[in-house]
Amino acid sequence: MVFDEGSIKPAPTTSRASADERIHPPYKIATLVAAAAQEGLSPATLLDGTGLDAAALNDAEVKTSSRQFALACRNALAAGASPALPFRMGQAMRVSSYGMYGFALLTFKTAREGMQFAQRFHRLAAPTFTLSLQEQGDEAAWVFADLLGLDADSALHRFLIEFQLVLQTSLAHDIWQDEVRPSLVTLRHAQPAHHALYVDVLGCPALFGQPQDSARFPAKLLDTELKLHNPLTSSMVHRLCERLLAQAGTPSGLARRVYEILAEQPGQFPGMEAVAQRLHTTSRTLRRRLEDEGTTFQAVLNEVRANLAKEYLATTRLSSDDIAVALGFSDTASFRAAFRKWTQRTPAEYRRAARAAA
Repeated sequence: MVFDEGSIKPAPTTSRASADERIHPPYKIATLVAAAAQEGLSPATLLDGTGLDAAALNDAEVKTSSRQFALACRNALAAGASPALPFRMGQAMRVSSYGMYGFALLTFKTAREGMQFAQRFHRLAAPTFTLSLQEQGDEAAWVFADLLGLDADSALHRFLIEFQLVLQTSLAHDIWQDEVRPSLVTLRHAQPAHHALYVDVLGCPALFGQPQDSARFPAKLLDTELKLHNPLTSSMVHRLCERLLAQAGTPSGLARRVYEILAEQPGQFPGMEAVAQRLHTTSRTLRRRLEDEGTTFQAVLNEVRANLAKEYLATTRLSSDDIAVALGFSDTASFRAAFRKWTQRTPAEYRRAARAAA
């Protein structure tokens, strides 16, 4: 069975540039390096071309991108990593690996609330896939969509989806405080020679050559009350993750300077040519340098608009009509559609949540 589009609950929209934004602590890369060391692979081999060294993996101030993680995984494959490596990496991941994002997953009343939170804040988890929680009848599933544009039968895609499936199982164990395993996993890639590992590690059947990468489980688990639920703690860490997500959306480097210029006159945003002139460069050079930082002019403009919109909704009484005008939208419908794309919530929903948290 393929989960159809009508069953999809809103999932976060992650731009292609987000695979290149350096906003994540290097915990996934550190997990790879530790697991690969058991196979005799050196950190220098794995980190080649990433711009990182072994010391950086223990530096709390270092921020990395999903693309750097994927490159390190590609290096592992090129160095002859065993088929078991991504499975062992996934087993090593725990909710504590994810910092505040992981801790928050433990505090919700039900698994459904936790999974909806996981979707919305997945950008904090150094993703190589987008997550979509879907339900049909008595079955639910995490459906994974590749964020890196890889061919489904490439060795790197297979490595990353194997890691993703096993880490989801590890997190489920921590969240439910029980041995929770998927009932079935489906994979887009062809059956590999090491297919027995899927059953041995995941504890469920695996179907290959399918239309979707997914991990399926009984839908009744979604409404199971979690043992570590604490409403006060949940509210506190939810707000902290809101701040982390907002900080993640604030550019650095040249993108930060572009952000500041665009934010100077809300509603009268200068175009790329005008911004380039302010920076004493050409639009072509500006475009290239932003691409080097893993972003685009339009992406920075969207960040400015999104952050201003959230500020207006949280701190003023401006209507959606007024905010649309203030942010330079042609009409309110366009603003609402853009805001929902940015936040997975309507302006009204965001305002209610902001007031409740105040």
